[in-house]
Amino acid sequence: MTMLRVWHALTYIGDGAVLVPCAALLFAWLIAAPATRRSGWWWLVAMLLVAGGVALSKLLYMVSGWHPAGWNFTGLSGHAALSFLFWPCAGALVTARNRTWLRVATVGLGASLALAISVSSWVLRDHSLSEVVVGALWGAAVATVFLLLAWRSVAQAPLAHKWMIASMLLLVLVALGHEFPSKRVLSWIASRVGGHSALHTRTNLRQQAQLPEEKPDGGRTDSPPARTHTPLHEIR
Repeated sequence: MTMLRVWHALTYIGDGAVLVPCAALLFAWLIAAPATRRSGWWWLVAMLLVAGGVALSKLLYMVSGWHPAGWNFTGLSGHAALSFLFWPCAGALVTARNRTWLRVATVGLGASLALAISVSSWVLRDHSLSEVVVGALWGAAVATVFLLLAWRSVAQAPLAHKWMIASMLLLVLVALGHEFPSKRVLSWIASRVGGHSALHTRTNLRQQAQLPEEKPDGGRTDSPPARTHTPLHEIR
């Protein structure tokens, strides 16, 4: 397996097409048991905060073009934000009845996976470094608050952890390789909110935030780097 294939696989694991259904399934497991119902609602709030923050930041740029001065920034990276929320929290929840050291270890593993996904998103040029870093910080901050609120309550709940793990793994396998249509949906919303069809895109940042790319003949071009994220079934 080439390194490029690894980066693509990691990016798909952090895509909304995988994480949104998995987060919804985790919510269903939590609210199904009375002992974890409150944690389930906290989880829903956490998901709405992270996903909403990502969506609002992107809509703000699409409609108004606002971004921090000098930054290559069109909104929070959804891959980074959702991954840093979901994977550490999922690790803590599926090992809730185990010893504390194991729960802490799974949170660390989840955070490591989220970091790898975030790096892959940057390496494949799906997002800029600033988008990845800010997105990761936002997801990690919300995840930390959720874990502080739910850590004890889920540890004492009679959850069917083996079935939770099996159902989420099955959902990951089914959804892997698909892409969440966030760009299309947000563009539609932005065009309705802004009242015009000409939305701000990354192209508008060429002169402000992107360095010119080297040409093969040693010259330079102002075109932005091409997005290299390709469908999973086309990767060889």
